[in-house]
Amino acid sequence: MSSEYCAWLYHTPNQKYAMSMLTDQSRSDDLDRKKSCVLPNYVDDPRYPPSSIKYVFALHNHPYAATLSDNDIQDIVAKGRIHGFQFEALNAKNKKEQVKLAVIAFFSNSNDLENPTCDGFFQYIPLAGQLRKWTHSRGEWRCQQTGTVQWFNDVDFRIEKKTAPCQNSAEGAP
Repeated sequence: MSSEYCAWLYHTPNQKYAMSMLTDQSRSDDLDRKKSCVLPNYVDDPRYPPSSIKYVFALHNHPYAATLSDNDIQDIVAKGRIHGFQFEALNAKNKKEQVKLAVIAFFSNSNDLENPTCDGFFQYIPLAGQLRKWTHSRGEWRCQQTGTVQWFNDVDFRIEKKTAPCQNSAEGAP
């Protein structure tokens, strides 16, 4: 049975990024013979007051090169309703910028289960409404939009498959 592992990438009050401990808490899907990671709602970092932590990426692996699942999309929107969908931070040039919450699923195209490669990741940024696939080839990262997410209410959505270059958009955001 394949397993997913997940963690939070978060922003600290001293303008640093940190990653939570990996978790393999999961819900099983015996029909598909896989386990999906259950990411905790909150990071437990005793160095900072809980309210000072800003959530950036819900990180996890996909044991197979499958796109983001409906659960991945619903879970990040639920986390955004708890933590907010964006926050302001200082970038490397000490300028303020908006950082948007996203879910990231790393994947491998390798058949080597002992030493899989990281060939890219899938991304969904709720405020952009886009599904993206990032691939790494010849030392460069390439982003391709693979679809858009259209929300009808707080729980119902539809994925429209669409291949295009990545762009910034707030269309279809929850």
